[in-house]
Amino acid sequence: MIRARKTLKLRKLLVIDDDERTVIWYRELLTPYGFQVLVANDGEQAIPLVETNPDIQLVILDLAMPRMDGRQWLRWFRSRSKESPVIVITGYEFDSSEQELHPAVVLGKPVDVAELLDMVGLFCGLGTPIATPRETTT
Repeated sequence: MIRARKTLKLRKLLVIDDDERTVIWYRELLTPYGFQVLVANDGEQAIPLVETNPDIQLVILDLAMPRMDGRQWLRWFRSRSKESPVIVITGYEFDSSEQELHPAVVLGKPVDVAELLDMVGLFCGLGTPIATPRETTT
């Protein structure tokens, strides 16, 4: 008897970053691990994505962006979701002492691929990659 395969439901991850090359890199890195990578170029674009996708498991957030920057977006997000994990990736100093800006973790640029995958794995679990991710950094 032939049975239909179960459709694998992709886990959702949101990347908020205004650098197109970086966004492509995140997508290429994380898609093989079973993630649907949603993308916003700034905090304003991210708000409707969060509102229409309550099943986002993790947010990867840059701080320096036009219109609504990472700090403003994180303040908005924490007013709605106190416990959802947010990984802040920045080349700038980040003071997370403000409670409403409390990310799960802050990683510096350039991003260490192994460290990022460890954090994504910690918060969401990682499947076996379909293809080997590129061994580069942003």
